[in-house]
Amino acid sequence: MYPPHGAAGSLLAPADAVDIPVFLRRSAPLTPQRRPRAERIDATAPPWPTGTEPPDGQYLVRTTWREIIDAAVTVGRDPTAWLAATPTLAWAELVARRSPLMAYLGRTRHDIIPGAAVYHLEPNVIYQYGTEVSAQVGFGYRMGMTMAEWASRGLLGTGPTDHAESVAAPVAAGLGWTPQDGLPDLLAHHPASPHPWLIEAKGGRRAGLTVLRKGAHQLSRAGLMAGPHVRLLCGTSLEHRVFVTLDLEVVDGGGVITAANPGPDDADPETILDLARSRMLFYLALHALPPDRLRVTPIGADLGSYRMGRGAALAQLLEADPSTVVERAAARNLAQYRRRPPQHRAEMITARVPGTDLIVGLSRRLYAACEQLAAEQMRLALSIDVELPLPMAPADIESDLRFVDERRQEREALLRLRERQERRYLAKRAVAGFRRGSTAEWAELVGGDPPLQVEPPIGYLEAATPDTYLAVSAASTTTLP
Repeated sequence: MYPPHGAAGSLLAPADAVDIPVFLRRSAPLTPQRRPRAERIDATAPPWPTGTEPPDGQYLVRTTWREIIDAAVTVGRDPTAWLAATPTLAWAELVARRSPLMAYLGRTRHDIIPGAAVYHLEPNVIYQYGTEVSAQVGFGYRMGMTMAEWASRGLLGTGPTDHAESVAAPVAAGLGWTPQDGLPDLLAHHPASPHPWLIEAKGGRRAGLTVLRKGAHQLSRAGLMAGPHVRLLCGTSLEHRVFVTLDLEVVDGGGVITAANPGPDDADPETILDLARSRMLFYLALHALPPDRLRVTPIGADLGSYRMGRGAALAQLLEADPSTVVERAAARNLAQYRRRPPQHRAEMITARVPGTDLIVGLSRRLYAACEQLAAEQMRLALSIDVELPLPMAPADIESDLRFVDERRQEREALLRLRERQERRYLAKRAVAGFRRGSTAEWAELVGGDPPLQVEPPIGYLEAATPDTYLAVSAASTTTLP
């Protein structure tokens, strides 16, 4: 059979921005609306407002492939204790999160405004015609989670997300907050409000009203919450192009939705802990590499303003950042550059992740904060191993499998209990690492003296925040003929 029209297609190129329609809809109680029709999706034009709380409406949000990847590799990151013990598996997790996007997404050029070419994000013909339904369902889950992180953190200004089933219950949780009865997908906090955000992510070829109503029920279940909070239902549809619906309910004055972006210097210990948790994959991936694979990459000193004037801005694109140009020019005079104290050198420790086209990096202070958190997680894991050990040699396979499943659930529950009991202490340790790393030389942190990479990596496009770095290979995402 001949391939369908458009089968040549193109893979995504990170140099190109993509425009994603976003529909914001408030209601109380949470009542999702029908999926918008194709002509309404294509008619979306107003940009997402910055610096103010957006009214209900439909917006065309300019974002980049790099920011979507950043959301994919950070959403709901639960840095399990055993992953800290086997850091090379962080490489595999990054592969698992990044590869499906590359496999099933493409971009289509549209001339919405005469003379101005823009790109839409859509599933490619492999997804549409060349894969089975179960694979499409799995990819729908991955895209739903990715775009929930993209929207909540980039548009609505929350902090990083956690899987709700993997962390301690929020302060406002009710008696019905139990995994057995079902929990929302994600939990987050907004820097401008003390109240939790409950986030349900739905994704698929066409995330319609039936699916969204199910998500609204999951967020609004009786007994789930007993205090102020925000409910966010994020629906991601892949056809006929990628678009997002955001159904929002603020319960009992539970929060604001402005994209506030306080710098880590002004953050409290809880915020630093959440930041460290969200980037543990980056830390573990770097930590697992031999020192000769690491590089020190100068970045700009003015990245704190990266949200200004953009829609979903999860990071500053470094090719558009003048402060990075200035910092790298200064770094070319190596002797003079190295005489500056560490806290006055804006740098990241970076490395390419094996098996991917990604280069990831962390600042000194965040690397050290993650190091402290990993050590504490190892301590907690070892204590669980002592109290609730797994069997070493099963005598009866069937009965032992049941026992192992039960024991695993007990171990997970005990670990979450200990993390909840020690959260203040964990935050204190993360802050201690954060402060120590601010003034430490890289040799103290990584056990070597990585070379300085002054020029941008050839063939890569870079993005960064004051504490994180992500570069994506342009060569692996070039347009096909």
